[in-house]
Amino acid sequence: MKIKIEKIEDKKLNKDEIEILIKSPILDESVEKLALYISQYEKNNDSKVLVNCNNTIKEISYDDIICFYSDKKYNYCKIKDKDYKIKSKLYEVENLSSNFIRISKGCIANYKHIKCFDISETGKIVVVFDDNSKEYVSRRKVKSIMNFLDERSV
Repeated sequence: MKIKIEKIEDKKLNKDEIEILIKSPILDESVEKLALYISQYEKNNDSKVLVNCNNTIKEISYDDIICFYSDKKYNYCKIKDKDYKIKSKLYEVENLSSNFIRISKGCIANYKHIKCFDISETGKIVVVFDDNSKEYVSRRKVKSIMNFLDERSV
């Protein structure tokens, strides 16, 4: 597919607004994928989550989050050097970014921070993050993880 890009300045648009028009002789799957990719930019651009840290509110970028996980009755947001307790339920944070994938009932991983999938143990898949922490993939999530990875493969 050949892509032609034309940039036009339009003073009628707001400062933080961009209008994109996709023209194609056929609206096939590749055009739909391109439109979906562009629409994901808005959701992922400069997105942050607010956490409570010693009675102060701190902003954490989605890109810095390694994973969200549950421990006992609380949910946490894990970044490189610290874990923060969050008020949100895991199902609420699952769709915040297209980079997040649920790997088990109690864990949502940021695929940008996954170093590898360890399948050396029979019947188990272990996600190894770039900080060398590990989480187990539930058997129910293996198929959705494989689909997730297939969508992002080159």
